[in-house]
Amino acid sequence: MEQDHHRKYPRVSADISVEITSGVENKKTKATVIGGGGLFLGTAQAVEVGTEMTVRFRPAKHLPVIEARARVCYHVPEEGLGIEFTKIDPKHREMILRLVHRRMEDKRLHPRAPLATQVEYPEGTMIGFSKDISVGGMFIELTTSIPVGTRLQVLFHLEDGGDALKTEAEVMYSILKLGVGVRFRHLDPAARERIEAYVAKAHS
Repeated sequence: MEQDHHRKYPRVSADISVEITSGVENKKTKATVIGGGGLFLGTAQAVEVGTEMTVRFRPAKHLPVIEARARVCYHVPEEGLGIEFTKIDPKHREMILRLVHRRMEDKRLHPRAPLATQVEYPEGTMIGFSKDISVGGMFIELTTSIPVGTRLQVLFHLEDGGDALKTEAEVMYSILKLGVGVRFRHLDPAARERIEAYVAKAHS
């Protein structure tokens, strides 16, 4: 099962009806988790890892029905299946990411002050803000879109009295007019400890 800090897309708990078509079989189940990369289906039925399927679901009442191709990535006994989207309209993926980010904001009990973050990339330098950070990466609020896969340098203060952190990162996903999710590529142990302490303090 994928570790949280290696996951490409953020995800949140959900209660969504999902229609699955695999071969000639058509079934209905519930998704208990939704993210930009896939769903976790709360079904007791064991399905072989690698099984291909078509899924149809409405992420929220105000959003249209999404149809996507997916495959089973892992099975948790007595809990369900993790499925990954293998073919999904980019607009639908962005729709899911916007929904996930909105829900993450809604459920945050202690809103963080946004971290001013300098972003250096081949096209230039800009300043964005981040409220979401972990040892795996961060979401940077930007009005300018940066293509997925772009390598960049990020510079930010954790407001812990230490020096600014500067590290290389890669854009993993982009949400139009909202920002980019980046993964840290090389984080030294001292920087990792400082970020872990910052995150722990925010959740205490």
